[in-house]
Amino acid sequence: MQALIVDDEPLARNELKYLLNQIGSFSQIEEAENIEETLEQLLSHEFDVIFLDINLMEESGLDLAKKINKMKHVPHIIFATAHDTYAVQAFELEATDYILKPFEKSRIEQAIKKITYAESHHTIETKQVNQDEVLPIEIEDRIYVLNINDIIAISVNQGVTTINTVETEYETSEPLSFYEKKLNDTKFLRIHRASIINKKHIQSVEHWFNSTYQVTLTGNIKLQVSRSYMKTFKSEIGLV
Repeated sequence: MQALIVDDEPLARNELKYLLNQIGSFSQIEEAENIEETLEQLLSHEFDVIFLDINLMEESGLDLAKKINKMKHVPHIIFATAHDTYAVQAFELEATDYILKPFEKSRIEQAIKKITYAESHHTIETKQVNQDEVLPIEIEDRIYVLNINDIIAISVNQGVTTINTVETEYETSEPLSFYEKKLNDTKFLRIHRASIINKKHIQSVEHWFNSTYQVTLTGNIKLQVSRSYMKTFKSEIGLV
């Protein structure tokens, strides 16, 4: 299993990580100390379980759980806190368990057994989706999970990254390279330093200025193939 520990106290994170390593059920254990770091981790990894504190500096672990529950891949949430007053709210958010500090190894093992039982008996829907088929993006306080096949193009203009899909478009502040690393290179193609396209959405290609091409995509989106990407583009779509 892969776990993420979310707690603003380093000592608490270290203690829990030590106990998880002793239990030995985890191939990966990552850490985050606030909501921002947590969302960054969730955008780049899929975790089986999150151990989540309630009080995160001036932030609420309960609010974070609400955001996590909106994601396409929803990991098991185990609240790990010093407060016993939030248990009802935690389980209203479909938490798998609620454990109290100071942590006890036997209690953590019990919580992990709930996860393995739920997975083996399919009693809890975890909404797991193949990472190759979706692209999670964060805009303001919300995470959208896009179907890869619905993405037409991703381009950058004046510091704003625009993701065009068959239904709408999204604007983010992440660089193009961030998304390029996440996309399947058999489906997507870099055609310019400022744009990536989905090959299945190519509608037509026409000659353009300076011995380049202009590509028309689904939705009548038009993008230029720069000279430095011409050779790769022609090879990928079978023009050579």
